[in-house]
Amino acid sequence: MRGLVVEHAAGALRGVEVDDGVLSWRGIPYAQPPVGELRLRPPQPVAAWSGTRDATRYGAPAVQPPPARPGLFDDPGAPVLPPCSEDCLVLNVTAPAGGTRRPVVVWLHGGGYQVGSGTDLAGDGASFARSHGLVVVTLNYRLGALGFLAVPGEHPTGALGLHDQVAALRWVRDNIAAFGGDPDRVAVVGLSAGAKSVANLMGSPRARGLFHRAASASGGADHVATPEQAASVTRRFLRELGTDRVRDVSAADLLAAQTALATDLRGTWLWRPAIDGVVLTSRPLDAVIAGSAAGVPLLAQHCLDECLAFAMGAPGVTKHADTVLAGHFGPAGRDALFAAYRRARPDLDETGLRVAVMTDNRYVVPTSRLADAQSAHAPVWRSRFDGPLTHLPEPFDTLPAMHGTDGPLIWAENSRMHQAWGAFLAGAAPTADDLPDWPTYTPERRTTMVISSGGGHTADDPQGAQRAAWDGLDWPSSTWWPLDGIS
Repeated sequence: MRGLVVEHAAGALRGVEVDDGVLSWRGIPYAQPPVGELRLRPPQPVAAWSGTRDATRYGAPAVQPPPARPGLFDDPGAPVLPPCSEDCLVLNVTAPAGGTRRPVVVWLHGGGYQVGSGTDLAGDGASFARSHGLVVVTLNYRLGALGFLAVPGEHPTGALGLHDQVAALRWVRDNIAAFGGDPDRVAVVGLSAGAKSVANLMGSPRARGLFHRAASASGGADHVATPEQAASVTRRFLRELGTDRVRDVSAADLLAAQTALATDLRGTWLWRPAIDGVVLTSRPLDAVIAGSAAGVPLLAQHCLDECLAFAMGAPGVTKHADTVLAGHFGPAGRDALFAAYRRARPDLDETGLRVAVMTDNRYVVPTSRLADAQSAHAPVWRSRFDGPLTHLPEPFDTLPAMHGTDGPLIWAENSRMHQAWGAFLAGAAPTADDLPDWPTYTPERRTTMVISSGGGHTADDPQGAQRAAWDGLDWPSSTWWPLDGIS
């Protein structure tokens, strides 16, 4: 049995046994605290320590606003975490005791690049360690302005949270063997902003060779800021902050300026990596098309009605669809999209139609394009989760699947989704006892495994008429809510 004390490059760590034969090490620094002169700088290597460091407690999440209300998917059994802090560049490792060269999962949490921590949904990571013998790594990375503000005079800037993720992957490459993991079999996995991070890492020259499989839930490609968008956010942020000396003010003042721009769901899609010329040198999808992640198998999943979650959480959000689409494609292009959806979905009222358009604009089409691009370079499997949400309490248990509702099932040992994802993360094709044969995805057929609470079936190009309505259209990632002073 592997001992609770592990020696790695920076020193010894003492962990904790979380289950019979499952060990965990928590709050491990993978970079120096990004404070003082290291604020606004890329992550720096950890200094070694003497003696044995306690690794039984979780580290602090990144600086972020407090939750505005209890979340629909909050887990009352989630780990208790310390207060948020700039000193947040830590990760957790959970592994089966004994054994070597086990496949590794690196989990990237969601939260719109503004909230969240590595334990979200994954908890202590023990479910995949128990069910599939995987070594699970969860991590925190810088969020909001501290992670994604493009600060004049700093270089690189605008994507430090993505630099953090790369630094964590380098830590895994250099250290995971000490915990029983195989640095040559690393899968990077994420949901929501974590899934969009997966696509960004696939397109990043700095992440090349650091992972060997990728899985994306409710994500897709190209959730990045153009230079113009990044500059617009910076101008408004500095106006709220009242100074351009971002390194000299308190974290509380930075957070106050951030929340003055947008709070809660209105901040969704505002914070995202900029193309900084270092960790991102082009739009990620363009890089993937060119083969930046060649040889990396991909599992790409989305939910049936992704943006129903936003329509429920922020009533009236769909009224902005007309303005957003006209801004992307002009009034004529917007009207052509709505007309195509009315033909494809005569079952929907005008609100439902706008939810469907929003879902495809934000998640489904970006996921399709990522799958199309990567399928030229590696095997790709595609899935859609339909629900209903029988794993949630009433009255939500009868709803169709929406954004993030697949996340609990990915981590729940008794679910077919967990079984299928575990098989993929361990190095095989995704499969579960009660799912039919799951063919690989090609742009010609777009075969998709449609998963529901009752089982699953394959379909070629489901909702293809909706997908086809976006063919030939290109648009930058953007906010969905109009935000004063931000284009």
